[in-house]
Amino acid sequence: MTIALTIIGIVLILAAVRDIFHTLFNPSKQGDLSEWIARGIWRTTKRTIPRALNYAGPIAFVAVVLYWTLSMVCGFALIYFPRMSHSFAFSAGLDPTQYQTLLGSLDASIGSLITLSTGIYPKEPWIQMVMGIESIFGFGLLTASVSWILSIYPVLEHRKSLAHEASLMHFAEMQGIRRLREVGESDLHDILLGFASQMTTSRNELIQFPITYYFHENEGQTSLAAILPYLADIAAQNVRGEGAVALAATALGGAIDDYLKFVSRTFLDRPFTSRYELLRAFAADHLRDAVRSP
Repeated sequence: MTIALTIIGIVLILAAVRDIFHTLFNPSKQGDLSEWIARGIWRTTKRTIPRALNYAGPIAFVAVVLYWTLSMVCGFALIYFPRMSHSFAFSAGLDPTQYQTLLGSLDASIGSLITLSTGIYPKEPWIQMVMGIESIFGFGLLTASVSWILSIYPVLEHRKSLAHEASLMHFAEMQGIRRLREVGESDLHDILLGFASQMTTSRNELIQFPITYYFHENEGQTSLAAILPYLADIAAQNVRGEGAVALAATALGGAIDDYLKFVSRTFLDRPFTSRYELLRAFAADHLRDAVRSP
């Protein structure tokens, strides 16, 4: 029994550590369970409460961190549980029999994780070392969670800024203020190449922080899923242009395709077939209507 519980506890701890490592430091592999949690929350929210889709990303973030924490706490608690009766000493006033339960082991594990003295002390050096390791894991988990959330919001800001800039240009064309075909070649080249640069940045940031896909924008004009078809249109319209404009348009179209390939493979579970088919699927997954060139 002791060996079995210890093995299960170690498996839970290693599963959490592996998931944290893949999610934060090797995102191309992604944490299996964290991705499953985030995707499940996204799809459930979209299907049952679509108006609350903007909460799916934050809830997914909290759920993933909570999974890491619970896996750590329960894993170490299973190691302590069969040893509570003979390998731990208790401060005066504590009834040792009340701590010879799974709940008592969870109490000891939580206290160790957050470095809080609970009046439970190990008698054996190796258990003391294990509790010290758990404290280190607890500090690392807190640091990783704070670093993760602080890294996510610049990514969201870059994506929203790209979408908003494209939406404003679409508005200018729709209102007849200025059409892209009336813009000089040099200026058009700069516009297209600027969007291509921002698209490659957004793709690479999404690869680094896949959970940002599940952060839904409240405003339509800041939704990349909605405005991306417009960018694809202006790239296609200018790819047969002259000189540097054609190169910039090709770069923009390629950046859009690369972005869509990652989205289709990672989030939509479908192969990349055609650009506009994936653009429609991307917009639909975010409950947006595709914005097209006027």
